[in-house]
Amino acid sequence: MTIQFLDGRLSVNRNDSSGTDGITDTPLLIGDIGLQTGAAALLGNEGDVRVALTGTVGIVVDGVVAELTFTIERNGTSAPGSGVLILTEAFNTGGVNTIGPVSISAGDFPPAADVLAGEIRYTLFVSATITEGNIALSGPVVFNGTAFAGTTTS
Repeated sequence: MTIQFLDGRLSVNRNDSSGTDGITDTPLLIGDIGLQTGAAALLGNEGDVRVALTGTVGIVVDGVVAELTFTIERNGTSAPGSGVLILTEAFNTGGVNTIGPVSISAGDFPPAADVLAGEIRYTLFVSATITEGNIALSGPVVFNGTAFAGTTTS
């Protein structure tokens, strides 16, 4: 089937680096997009949909040692753990004073039933396990998604 562009969306939580929202062990929703996928059925491509997800998240650590965890879910609500887990990315800050914006990339091959529902929701969360001190979501915080369907063979 022909390659078919379905949709592209972005979620901008913060477009500068002046934020001070604290990050704790309770996951914080920082990105939320809904990709329109119903058009895939028009060409019989509902079984060949793929989604590319990317994000940038600015964090201030100020020398704190913590384990940061980013998760992306499919078709959940604003509550963490309510959707299908697509990505978990965790890393230790190692006590550094600054972290450049963190880049997140994920891919998804949603099931045909989700594609035929017409829209697939993706949510991005961040949490931190901190032994001492505070970590802040400074920004920028952007979450993007693009959906395509079809294959390269006829």
